[in-house]
Amino acid sequence: MQLLGLGAMMGALGQAIRAIVGLKKVNDAVSNTNTSVSEAIDPSRMVTSLVIGAIAGSLASVSLIDNINAIASAQIVALLGAGYSGADFIEGFMSRVNASPGTPVGQEAIGVNTAASAAAPPDPNAAPATTPTPTPVANAASDDDAVG
Repeated sequence: MQLLGLGAMMGALGQAIRAIVGLKKVNDAVSNTNTSVSEAIDPSRMVTSLVIGAIAGSLASVSLIDNINAIASAQIVALLGAGYSGADFIEGFMSRVNASPGTPVGQEAIGVNTAASAAAPPDPNAAPATTPTPTPVANAASDDDAVG
């Protein structure tokens, strides 16, 4: 039980390190909008992310540590990495699978709308936009020397 607890704590800590990087991305994404950082953060998603990291760390601890009384520092770092990368892999995969069509890459993960993604989707029943076609000029000289 201690082994699972250690793995869960280290996995959640590894995920918390990843969350710091994510908070920086959110800050950068909302800097050009009227949204504040606190409005862009979803606390339930952050807690879920920490739980995923804890689970990944627990699973890694079972396979990584043989003796709970003799744990090397490299094993602790490996548990941190398991929490970081395990949650990153699962969330990255799920954001790609569940992303709405037309969402820019990266925006589905942080949930911030840009001007391009906030625009209304095109109306499928609207008439297609037409562009004027150039009128050919009779007896115009060709720029292509190979064609007479």
